[in-house]
This record gives sequence, C-alpha cells and structure tokens, in this order.
Amino acid sequence: MDAYDDIMKIAFQGEEAIDDAVVEKFGKRFRDKQVIIREGDIQQKIFWVLGGEVYVTRRVGDRYKVLATLGKGEIIGEMSFFDKSVRSATVIAKGDVHVLEFTRENFADIYAASPQWMRRLLVSLAKRIRGMVEKLT
Repeated sequence: MDAYDDIMKIAFQGEEAIDDAVVEKFGKRFRDKQVIIREGDIQQKIFWVLGGEVYVTRRVGDRYKVLATLGKGEIIGEMSFFDKSVRSATVIAKGDVHVLEFTRENFADIYAASPQWMRRLLVSLAKRIRGMVEKLT
C-alpha cells in the first residue's frame, strides 16, 4: 500500500487505521525533554500524539511557561497548518512520546477527505482555549 492509501485510511478510519505499516511510514519517537516543535520555526509538520504527553510552552524572558499538557489523541502543530505562520509555541516531550508525523500536504489530504478531522480539530482547539481562559481567571 502506498503512502496516499495509508493517508486515506487514516482520514476515514482514524485510530483504527493505525497499524504497523502506518507507524512505519509516519511514526516518530521523541525522548524526554526533546523539542518536537520550536517557537518561531517555519516548519509545517503536524503531529498526532499516539502515546505519552507533551508540554506546550511559550518563552517568557529567559524561561518557558507551560501553557498546556497534551496527550494521546491530540493534534499538535495544527495552527501553522491553517494560518501558515511561524510556530507560536515550543512543544517538548514529557517522557517518551510516540507520534504520527504528517507534512502539510498529506495532512491536507486527511483533513479534506473526512469531516471527522474538522470536528476533532475544533474540539481540540476549544478545549485548549477553555483551559487557557481558566488559567487566566
């Protein structure tokens, strides 16, 4: 099966599509404290967290402030997919993390093929915004 077929399988089957072939093509592992996304970078990769947790951080002076902790099932790096801007935060592995890594192009295929991904992204973004609002109050 070629990469496009696997992308379509992910688009329509979600978690059920994850098998050895998908992990072989798109899987990536990060060690504890390894940077997955760096604030200010122009990288356009999108990650789907399969296992472990990540810290979403923002640089404040010479320190990093944790904005959120995200885990299994979360999509990270999606903001630059939509607005084509630089990375707005640094994402750091909290322990060992296993992800599927997508390019802008193959994630666009997933997103366009199945409405479930629009819902998944909207729910994820709503939870993150709610979490940040709660931190402010």
